[in-house]
Amino acid sequence: MLRPISPQSIGTTDFFRNRAFLSTLVDLLLPIENPRVIFHACSCGAEPLSFAVLWRERRGGRITIHATDIEPLFLSMAKTITHESVTESDRALVTFLTPSNMVTFRADEPYDAVICMNALCYLSEDEQRLAIRALCKSTKQYLCITAASPSLLRQELQRTGFRPLWKSWVQIYYGWRERLSLRHRKCWKLPVIPMLMPAWRYSGTSIFAR
Repeated sequence: MLRPISPQSIGTTDFFRNRAFLSTLVDLLLPIENPRVIFHACSCGAEPLSFAVLWRERRGGRITIHATDIEPLFLSMAKTITHESVTESDRALVTFLTPSNMVTFRADEPYDAVICMNALCYLSEDEQRLAIRALCKSTKQYLCITAASPSLLRQELQRTGFRPLWKSWVQIYYGWRERLSLRHRKCWKLPVIPMLMPAWRYSGTSIFAR
């Protein structure tokens, strides 16, 4: 697990942190000609770079991969971070944008997939609502979110026409290994049995389709 540190923040990320999630997203995007995706709260870049590796391994065609984070130092680290699986060709697929808050970010045009993983747990429910609404506005087809309040997420996604996508959901759910817990009082924790959480369909999967 990678723990990038700045004077303001301590991040948590890793390469191939949830391979099932990234692989499923790749498979969903393969039929789209030149898809556009963005990773919010990308920390030091391990997640978008991992996605680029899997896209290349599955012989994906042209793609636009953007990534951003609110912390400038993390984005600087992203430009030099290395992993044995990441080639220069993989790195060239990812464009790290200027530092941005997921609420105030404005896309020039909608993205086919918008990804914001394991970041909303740091926000209050009111802030989560604003963030989810902003993410929905920039999403054309697939919205990928974890660690938000499931009840709040259900309200906002139903309002904007998104539904849970169940492709490989069991593998994705248990792929968040560090979040599984017998006690799940915090929204970012996941019970060992998904159905134990209220509105579990909005925490059981991490991918939602419009």
